[in-house]
Amino acid sequence: MNKEIYNINSSVRTEIQGELLRIAEDNNIRILYACESGSRAWGFASPESDYDIRFIFLHPTSWYLSVLPQDDGMDLFIDKELDINGWDIRKVLRLMMKSNITAFEWLQSPIVYQTDEDFKAAIWSLSQHFFQARSSIQQYLSLAGNAYRRISEESEINVQKYLYVMRPLLAAMWIAQHKSSAPMTFAELLPLLKPFSNIEAIVMELWEKALLPNEKDSIKPIQELNDFIQKEIVKCNSIADGMEESAVRADMLDAFFRMVIQTYNGDY
Repeated sequence: MNKEIYNINSSVRTEIQGELLRIAEDNNIRILYACESGSRAWGFASPESDYDIRFIFLHPTSWYLSVLPQDDGMDLFIDKELDINGWDIRKVLRLMMKSNITAFEWLQSPIVYQTDEDFKAAIWSLSQHFFQARSSIQQYLSLAGNAYRRISEESEINVQKYLYVMRPLLAAMWIAQHKSSAPMTFAELLPLLKPFSNIEAIVMELWEKALLPNEKDSIKPIQELNDFIQKEIVKCNSIADGMEESAVRADMLDAFFRMVIQTYNGDY
């Protein structure tokens, strides 16, 4: 598969960037980073897939000084095609401390709509201190297991639904082998199937079908693939159970948070 699967039509990109600008102005925030998540970023979106836009933002300093609870997320559905969701930088850092896989994925997206390169480089470097292999495997296996349970009893299965199982499963397998955060894109994870040539061929065929306009077409369950999924979930769970979690330093996150406020708001 070539990199064209990550291309976004220029008019759509312009529309998305315009929406991000409007959101920033309407809510008095600064967007530090915005990317595509979901099937378009994973690399198996069909022509009909919607756009899952995700962003990290910063409020004015005074917003963080309130004693009252604050809403640190934004969920916006502009239309049936644009699903836009944003997290405040403090929320991102709190989730990063828990090795939340979503935070790691956003920063690896192959489709970026807006970014401050210094911020992106700094937060990615920071994130490496908080990656926990055990927790990350468990999070990915939860996604894979839930997706598999939804299709395991079906007599006809949507092609793309199989990929929704395989991508988090492969991410868990990656972490189990490499002890590092998994790549976001499906293409980077697929080499893990090289030792399983039959499964690799099945998954490659499913991937090719998922990219077609008729990706909603259903297929019969593939028992060989189902057996592989079940086996690898058990195997990765066993590997995760034997891993130790390392201590985290919240002071590093506090220092980064203060640096971001000082750099972009000019005060602290």
